[in-house]
Amino acid sequence: MKHRFRVGEVAKLFQISSSTLRYYDEIGIFQPKYTDPQSSYRYYTIEQFIKLDTIIFLKKNGFSIKDIQQQLEKRTPENTKELLERKLKEVENEMERLKSVSEKIESKIATIEEGMNLRNNPSLKYRRFPKRAISFLYNDAPIDLMKESDALYLKDLENLSLAGIDYDGFFTGDFGAIVEIDSLDHEGPVKYRGVFELLHNNKNKEGLKTSYLDEGIYACFPHRGPYKTIKTSYFSMLHFLQSDNYRVTGAPVEIAILDESVIKDETSFITLIQIPVEEKD
Repeated sequence: MKHRFRVGEVAKLFQISSSTLRYYDEIGIFQPKYTDPQSSYRYYTIEQFIKLDTIIFLKKNGFSIKDIQQQLEKRTPENTKELLERKLKEVENEMERLKSVSEKIESKIATIEEGMNLRNNPSLKYRRFPKRAISFLYNDAPIDLMKESDALYLKDLENLSLAGIDYDGFFTGDFGAIVEIDSLDHEGPVKYRGVFELLHNNKNKEGLKTSYLDEGIYACFPHRGPYKTIKTSYFSMLHFLQSDNYRVTGAPVEIAILDESVIKDETSFITLIQIPVEEKD
């Protein structure tokens, strides 16, 4: 049986590259044990293969070179157990992080699918919503968002930075606004008394004060186009509500379903208008 092996032979047996073996040789964690006195060729011996197996196992399961060096130099059952337990905790934390990422991506896919469906089938519908968690970016006197949105955005970024809250970025479906309903009866733009971030699945963000949108029946209609033309959709909705024998019971809410993060052309934006209503007696 063969007992001595060149670099290329070991690489082929263990399905790793020769350059990887040379790197392990260079940093001293796995070096050829035998040197031929006549040819000066260096050989690995079969007795070393257990050590290489250990290196490969640890490397493929996410351990650093430093971890591997520690294991090779100080291996005892106690040290090995401690090393594995530490890595297990890291893996569990990463699994939790990836689960959160998966949920966020699934939520965005659902939002985009909803927007595409609303774009293709625009109609007034009545939906019951549960209480929905939000965090206000603005909640004060009515403002014209066409003029004030950039200032609000900058202020929110500054507040998050000063508060030391992790910034994950915003994407379509994250923002909403609360309409000052009296502005619908006057000339000029729609005005807003609140701008908020939706806390999806009612999950609170650490460091953010949580408020809630009221549960209840909402008349829902997708406005297609830029935000500055949204008043035309309100006029249509209020006309249909009258015909359907509904009365408005609170301030309308707007949710940006398909916004600039997924569409270049603002004429294709989809903003879902939600007006709280109840049937007339």
